[in-house]
Amino acid sequence: MHKVNLPLGTRDGFGKREARKYYIKTKIEKTLLENNFMKVSTPLLEHKEVFAEFDLKQLGTYQLLDSNDDSLILRPDLTLPLARFLATNNVKLPQRFYYVGERFKISKALSGKYNQMTQAGIEIVGYPSIRAELECMLLINQISAEFLQGKVQIELGHAQFANAILDELTQDEILKKKIKTELFRKNMPKYLAYISVFKDRKEYEFLEKWPRLFGNISWVLRKIKEYELPEEAQRIINELTQITSWLEQLPKQKVLLDLSVAPPQNYYTGITFKGFIESISEYVFSGGRYDQLLENFQEQAEPAVGMGIDLEILADFSDISIQKEKKDLLYYQPEQLGLVNKILTKRGFELSMEDDLKKAFIAAQKQNTKLYRIDTGGNLQNVTEDCFD
Repeated sequence: MHKVNLPLGTRDGFGKREARKYYIKTKIEKTLLENNFMKVSTPLLEHKEVFAEFDLKQLGTYQLLDSNDDSLILRPDLTLPLARFLATNNVKLPQRFYYVGERFKISKALSGKYNQMTQAGIEIVGYPSIRAELECMLLINQISAEFLQGKVQIELGHAQFANAILDELTQDEILKKKIKTELFRKNMPKYLAYISVFKDRKEYEFLEKWPRLFGNISWVLRKIKEYELPEEAQRIINELTQITSWLEQLPKQKVLLDLSVAPPQNYYTGITFKGFIESISEYVFSGGRYDQLLENFQEQAEPAVGMGIDLEILADFSDISIQKEKKDLLYYQPEQLGLVNKILTKRGFELSMEDDLKKAFIAAQKQNTKLYRIDTGGNLQNVTEDCFD
């Protein structure tokens, strides 16, 4: 007997949930196309080297060999394949792109997470302006309003803030890496142990409070004013302050700030943002700036901002209801197929699958709809109980 159980971490898509997912995907794609984003589709399989920026073992990627013994990977991310696409195709920049596709990551056992998910996303490449970040966050606000009753909160961070603080304290790269790891994990015992070497420095008071500098924007910005920051760190704070003032103009948009958050990936270089709803732990949106997007694929890097959108979460938590369109049934004889084709071009019908007219009529009654048939003259006839007298 063939094995019929699905592989761990996968599921079949069907019914109302799949209809919601398709509806949401279609609406997002329509919006992006109308705003002149270029659609890009990349293959599920890429060479392992494309994902050199990832810790592939930690991410739990699916890896295999092709017929030439080259290492291939089922893509765990859709940003780096787009970078590879730009490096291997003659596409004029600057340009705004979007994608919709599957990505694969092996989740921890018993985590309840799926290994395959559908992700949409945008990549705004070649634009150094802050307008690129703002377009992403405007889209978050619009999707939140349309599908999640405006419940999405935006959490801002910066990929270089931790470096801006620690680079002024030490040149010990190993120590900096250990501090950042425990800072991002909010693992206070280990974090405090690592920063204890700076106990006699004036910066220690800030370091001690740093993991707790997240949450309400006004509170975080008020607390950060109590400390003297390095010049680059203060520049980042000023930039975040300006952006939050703009975002708060958006309807029903709550904005948070986290100065001890890890960037979504290690290739991020600037502002980072995540969108979430309080009832779930996973992020619906995640993105930011990565101005060295192409440096691993070509000599010239390009400024870029990108954002991923989790269509699975949107499908599970959106409040939209997809109403099935009720259509009348059409009963026909196989030799009338040409007439059926002409009728369907003028009027929408659902074709009856019954071989018997009376059974087709009973099926129409169960569906609470009308039944039509094609008479000998090629005309439509509304079938009633009188037809069986």
